[in-house]
Amino acid sequence: MDFLEQTTFHNRICEDLEAAMAAGGKVDAAAIRAERTCAAGQWLHGEGHRRMPGSHLHLHCLEAHRDFHRIAGQVAEQINRGAMADARRAVRNGGALAGAKAELAAALRKLRVAMETSAG
Repeated sequence: MDFLEQTTFHNRICEDLEAAMAAGGKVDAAAIRAERTCAAGQWLHGEGHRRMPGSHLHLHCLEAHRDFHRIAGQVAEQINRGAMADARRAVRNGGALAGAKAELAAALRKLRVAMETSAG
């Protein structure tokens, strides 16, 4: 898996949510919430699980990824309901989605470093 590409992909989800807020548009909350459909989710539940069974780093990354999609899905639902103030609070620095995005980026980075180190 390309860890940098997946960090960028998840950052783009946040950017798309912010764009939808600015435009007053709707977003597909179910698709955003579906953490097993993106490449990172597929890898974490598949090859990543096989390559690092029981690894605390893998489990932390899996949880951070799941949390990111759950919170991003909540923000998407807020946007769709017109609850823009709540959605803006979540994406702002210190907000739930901003925190989940930072946690996921850190978890992906730690997992990448561990895999590179173990690969020699």
